[in-house]
Amino acid sequence: MSVNQDLANTQLTSRQGLIVYLNSISNQYKLRRFGDIVYSSNKLRYCILYVNQNDVEKIITILETQDFVNCIEKTMADNINLDSKHIEQQISEMAKTAGEELEKNKDMEN
Repeated sequence: MSVNQDLANTQLTSRQGLIVYLNSISNQYKLRRFGDIVYSSNKLRYCILYVNQNDVEKIITILETQDFVNCIEKTMADNINLDSKHIEQQISEMAKTAGEELEKNKDMEN
């Protein structure tokens, strides 16, 4: 289950992350009026901005018209399956693969 699916049952507002690539990192302060900046990279000149789920499309269209913005991408956090059964299955598959690799390496040493 994603975080936004869990929030649907509560009174909390669903949020969406946007990765905003900028011409100059000094323009990151202009993004504050659109949402919350949670991370910025000076070297790669991008910011991660969290906005309300209801306003995502409107904010994207506004940001695309700004001259200081190069590109905008939506984060894929909603696509991550956080269900405990799914996670347990992944861990058991990883353990099985690691065990097979260890046995293969033991056989090669002998």
